Amino acid sequence: MTTTLLTVGRTRVHVPKPNVRLHRDRSGLLWAAASLALILTLWQLASVLIGEDESGMRLVPGIADVASASLVFADYWPGGFGADQTVNGAERTPWGAALGLVYNAAVSLLRFSVGFLLGAIAGIGAGLLVSWSRVARRTVSFPAHFLRMMPLLAMLPLFGLWFGSSEVGTYMFTAFAVAVLLFVLTVAAVNNVPRIYSESATSLGASRTRIYMSVIVPSITPQLKVGVLLAVPFAWSAVLAAEVIGKQYGLGRIMNFALLYAATDIVAVTALVVVIVAGGTHLLLAKGLNHLTRWVD
Repeated sequence: MTTTLLTVGRTRVHVPKPNVRLHRDRSGLLWAAASLALILTLWQLASVLIGEDESGMRLVPGIADVASASLVFADYWPGGFGADQTVNGAERTPWGAALGLVYNAAVSLLRFSVGFLLGAIAGIGAGLLVSWSRVARRTVSFPAHFLRMMPLLAMLPLFGLWFGSSEVGTYMFTAFAVAVLLFVLTVAAVNNVPRIYSESATSLGASRTRIYMSVIVPSITPQLKVGVLLAVPFAWSAVLAAEVIGKQYGLGRIMNFALLYAATDIVAVTALVVVIVAGGTHLLLAKGLNHLTRWVD
């Protein structure tokens, strides 16, 4: 307890000042830790109960199996920094596995970033254009909705034929998956803006362009933010699928080889890495969007 000196006239009075301590609520962290422990326990229990099949393969890999399988990333390191390629006879090492993990995650992250950015610009831009222009609406709406109904994986062979194994094909396929989703969400967001907003702005003498930029776009920002975050898992799914075709490196390539050989431990460790990287991109993007749209709150 501290005191503050307060002067009243010629008299000094000592006013007690309480100590204020800020206590952080750690219940969320505790619940998260308990949930993680429960998941790991159930995972290990399922691995023990389900066991192995007739060929000796463990259907549900245990935690130790997944940890040991992480050395497989050394096979996907192109060499350098003290770790040679395993295809040239070098042994798998933890250092090589770490380099391979970082390298392949970075390759997939680059493909995700480029494709997601292109798809977001194309999808949101097309949605705003269709909502703005009647001519564009009549021209673009039907093809856009037709493409929206096309199964994403069914389009993958076409992109493989059009672009081959080039990086452009991966970027375009990821952008296609994001653009179709954000186009529909943008059009729906504009349609959900109450008409009274535009009518009020018109009565005050605002032009059509001013209404669109000052009324419509700010009104749909919260819904667009949710739509952009919703597109993150779609983009990652597209990246992993596109890496199957003609790609030498990438998390999707590693997972595809593991599925071909029914290596469930490698599938599990690669999926775990994908979840961590994808979750990190979602978290960073959410923080960035919250900062850019802090005026909404």
